[in-house]
Amino acid sequence: MRTDGQIAHILNFTKIEHTLFSLPLIITGAWMGAGGRFPGFGVLLLIVFAAIGARIFGMACNRILDRHIDAKNPRTAGRELPSGKMSVPMALGIAAAGLMVYLVACTLLGEWCLKLAVIPLIPLMGYSLLKRFTSLCHFGIGLCLALAPLGAFIAAAGHLNFSLSVLLFALFVFCWLSGADIIYAILDIGHDRGHGIHSLPARLGAVGAQKVAAGVHTVALTALVLLLLISEGGGAAWFTLALAASVFVLMYIPSIPVGTRFFPISTIAGIAGALVPMLA
Repeated sequence: MRTDGQIAHILNFTKIEHTLFSLPLIITGAWMGAGGRFPGFGVLLLIVFAAIGARIFGMACNRILDRHIDAKNPRTAGRELPSGKMSVPMALGIAAAGLMVYLVACTLLGEWCLKLAVIPLIPLMGYSLLKRFTSLCHFGIGLCLALAPLGAFIAAAGHLNFSLSVLLFALFVFCWLSGADIIYAILDIGHDRGHGIHSLPARLGAVGAQKVAAGVHTVALTALVLLLLISEGGGAAWFTLALAASVFVLMYIPSIPVGTRFFPISTIAGIAGALVPMLA
């Protein structure tokens, strides 16, 4: 296989470009940890490397564990592992590389980051297994990303004294992504029901699942409202929150394809939400 073809498969396998859309959430956590400003460039760069490494590790583990399930789903059968474009040993090597980048970055970020480094790895490695046991699996991926701004906060602050604001922001991240994943799973209702895969859409149907997602997203926006109230945010922050809420609404318009509602619409909603604490 040509080298450029291998690189293309690796990039598609890891979806590393998706890290760019989670970086605003992580940078916001660092901003809050540094006391409402950006931390030093070196610290910020290490936080970004830690995020990239964790993303590669988590995505690789997900694809490895789900390869047999993906092979049965027409939407995912073309992915690298089920299609045979990539071997399992190579995928394990990619996961190991991502883990190494993450651990090195955590080591350089200080004692607390190294001591707590294992905590995000557990849900990152195992969240894809939840769909085999519970329809609440969507909240596993929400937990993975919600830990990211908290980790960035620790890296920038150098301590574990979380402010109420960053905890509310982590709650926003958790509910935003969990709700978006519920909507995304509507694409696989038929496959999931036919193969015993657990998800809220498979259990409740598209309408019922979207009602749950709407409730979860309401909690997400409420968390941002509370954050602004305790921080006495100004007009720019409230305007951005209103913009984020408007984008959230787009995720529930039936005429918009489900795939588009998940990306880029849900991504835009998350980025807009990430800007709210920085403008408060």
